[in-house]
Amino acid sequence: MSVLLTSTPSVENSIEIEIQILSMMEIVIHSTIDLFTSVGLKRTKGRAIVLKELERRKDHFNAEKLYSSLVQKGEGVSRPTIYRTLKILEKLCLIERFDIKKSCFYFEPLSWKKDHGHLICERCGKIIDFSSNGIEILKSEACKEKDFKLDKISIQIFGLCGDCQKASKKPITKH
Repeated sequence: MSVLLTSTPSVENSIEIEIQILSMMEIVIHSTIDLFTSVGLKRTKGRAIVLKELERRKDHFNAEKLYSSLVQKGEGVSRPTIYRTLKILEKLCLIERFDIKKSCFYFEPLSWKKDHGHLICERCGKIIDFSSNGIEILKSEACKEKDFKLDKISIQIFGLCGDCQKASKKPITKH
């Protein structure tokens, strides 16, 4: 009889992986700062803080959410620094801006760039990424049919997320 031994990740392995991830994040941050200086922009502490925060984030964000997050962490970065840094990152094609409503826009890193759309909850504001083979088919067929050269595609679908749908189905209790 043979016994299959499976190894479980040790605490040491988990720590080592976390250190490797942090090291990779530092490389990305330093590379971005080097890119800033190569186009004539100064290295500033504020920009470095913003870059570090963006590298940690795994969600869509706007300038105000970013500012609030940094204030909660005690980081001394001004709103103008955040807005200017986001504008620079957008011009350098490191983040992409997408508009949700008039004068309400969010950003996401271009490292997420696989063609995808956004499901946007009109009640709570949650943004959910989705991708589908249908996006590729739509792009291909529409461009071929209309002899159109595609630059980028933006799909936004507005409605209610699952949580808000469930909340709206709950009976209202009177106190």
